[in-house]
Amino acid sequence: MFFIHGIMYILKIQRGVIMGEDRLYIIREEILSDSLKKTLQVKQMIETGAAKTINEAVKKAGISRSAFYKYRDYVFPFSKFSKGKIITLSMVLEHIPGVLSSILDIVAASRGNVITINQSMPSMGVASVTLSIDTQYMEMGLETFLDKISNQNGVRKVEILGE
Repeated sequence: MFFIHGIMYILKIQRGVIMGEDRLYIIREEILSDSLKKTLQVKQMIETGAAKTINEAVKKAGISRSAFYKYRDYVFPFSKFSKGKIITLSMVLEHIPGVLSSILDIVAASRGNVITINQSMPSMGVASVTLSIDTQYMEMGLETFLDKISNQNGVRKVEILGE
């Protein structure tokens, strides 16, 4: 289970212990080394067009080309792995009219497709909601999507249960 409160990244560890396969880990941004953060900045500059070449991007980010090439295939934004998949969110919502509706509006506005909704009976002013969403056609990144949900009035907690 992962609580979405900051930006998360996927770290790829090659040749894991289990059957020689690559293993992926989700890590919070604040514990990444400067080299990994700068590698992500370079990748983002190239992807968004803020830098036209790798040389230009590494200079702007303040990282050596060799460090960039060392890490570039091993660190990715979390959203790169969530596009086109079904994600399951667990939420704690205040028992106020319109809270769940506002979340569903965010899903619809982002072109997500609701697969399932499960809601518990409200207790002590809150209810637990589990929402499965197909992200295949979503037009915004997962971090932005989760931030929008987290910032809605009446949302106390949002967690990704699985993909």
